[in-house]
Amino acid sequence: MKRIVVLGGVGLIGSHLSIALVRGGHDVICLDVRDIAESRLLWPYFRRREILYINHNVTQPFLVECDQIYNLASPSALRIETEDAVSILRGNILGSMNSLDLARRNRAQVLFASASDVYGSTPHGVSSEGESSSVILTPFAEAKRAAEAIHMAYQREYGLDCRVARIFSTYGTGCQTEDRRVVTTMIRSALRGEDIIIYGSGEQSRTFCWVGDVVEALIAMMALKADDRARIINIGSAHEVSINHLARKIISLTGSRSRIVYAPSRVGDPRRIVPDLTLSRRSLEWSPSTSLSEGLSRTIEYIEEIMMAEARR
Repeated sequence: MKRIVVLGGVGLIGSHLSIALVRGGHDVICLDVRDIAESRLLWPYFRRREILYINHNVTQPFLVECDQIYNLASPSALRIETEDAVSILRGNILGSMNSLDLARRNRAQVLFASASDVYGSTPHGVSSEGESSSVILTPFAEAKRAAEAIHMAYQREYGLDCRVARIFSTYGTGCQTEDRRVVTTMIRSALRGEDIIIYGSGEQSRTFCWVGDVVEALIAMMALKADDRARIINIGSAHEVSINHLARKIISLTGSRSRIVYAPSRVGDPRRIVPDLTLSRRSLEWSPSTSLSEGLSRTIEYIEEIMMAEARR
């Protein structure tokens, strides 16, 4: 049994990760600026005292005893990038340094949740270390890229055991219904019978990975022996679908009468984002097992329950 800190533990991935670790018999400390009462998934575990919750902003130093740290703490790029890019940079850069300083005190393992955004507008990610992009990226992507460099520097200079997961598009239960992720936004619109807006032709392709599958990969990555660990691994789905297909699928699963409406393309929107999962398959012996239909059905049910509860208030 290990004592594990999950930074950003109230978020989509963090909540599922915290629950999986508790079920694995570990002591879990969930640290987040968000109130754990906001999480329908985590609240029962907190009430049963199976999870210790600390309300704290990772941009400020903190001290707890632990064996492992999963750093998923980051403001959402989709929610605030145009409004408060500075908080994204602070959260990733200062948050990473504070978590790494904590790891130095405890000689703890660290896994940092980076993002596919570090690849910029390239058609797909590469699994190995090295140059992620030679172009100027968004504040979110630059923050993730800087945080990756900080983790590698701490590993080289202080001998810390650091792992970096570059996570591609993830969806699932536990999401905030206003988080602006494409899956969440489309489901919410479909359940309301509103138009589903697609930017561009809709033929741009993406992959979407069920949050539970992502969590399995993160735990497997942390479990790698120190000598065998890969420094940077892509985590995501290889099942490629167009945005048009995603919208039609959601309309079908919800039984909605929503129309698909097209808007001008967003500047810099890549035509194709598909991860190279060669390293994750080889090193982790992992690949996603949840189908898009199954995952969407679970997510639709979850969001519908939240919307109905909100309507009753």
